Amino acid sequence: MAENKSRVLKTVKRIMLITLAAVLAVIISLTVYIMICSASGRVAEVFGTSVLKVVSGSMEPSISEGDYIIVRKTDTAKLKAGDIICFYSKDSKIYGMPNTHRIVRILPDGSFVTKGDANKTEDDTEVSADMIIGRYEGKSRLLRLISSFSSVNKLVLLVIIVLMSVAAIYEVRTIAKVVSSSKEEKELRKEEEKQRLIREAIDKEKEKLKEQGYVPEIKDKSDDGSDE
Repeated sequence: MAENKSRVLKTVKRIMLITLAAVLAVIISLTVYIMICSASGRVAEVFGTSVLKVVSGSMEPSISEGDYIIVRKTDTAKLKAGDIICFYSKDSKIYGMPNTHRIVRILPDGSFVTKGDANKTEDDTEVSADMIIGRYEGKSRLLRLISSFSSVNKLVLLVIIVLMSVAAIYEVRTIAKVVSSSKEEKELRKEEEKQRLIREAIDKEKEKLKEQGYVPEIKDKSDDGSDE
């Protein structure tokens, strides 16, 4: 029973370790993917959610330059004035690049007039529904922190450090198991040695008794007090 319980616990621990490693690998992969997309000016999209880096201060103080924002796909018919949206700009200066501004008006044809909170004037070009990437949902502080490792070399170094840390933890656990197993083996050997010495001592005593002519009494089976 105890052995089965121990095996179950070991299996559960192994599954948890594998799951943790898999989750960590996914997080690292997604982070690297987002950082690469941001560096190349592209939108990183995962399961309908986009993450992109803000490269200007046009939305100060709501959104700052360098922030990583989370944008989700939305039904454009449900958008209203005051919503912050991300869209591919038709402005000649940043044509085709993602831009994040606030909706100030909705035109009769369904297009949107946008404006940066820090800008004095509205954007020159309207935003049509097919240009919209999604609605702004919030910021990612974690990605902002990671982005402080501005160079690719530093980012790669960070990934290597994380992977080495995980490997080191796994190695420490393995060594601990080996040490624990070694202790158990030593204890088992001690117990076996103890039992062997006891058996030897018993055998010696038997030999001594034989040498002294001692013969153990054997009870007659017929002498059981019954009359036949």
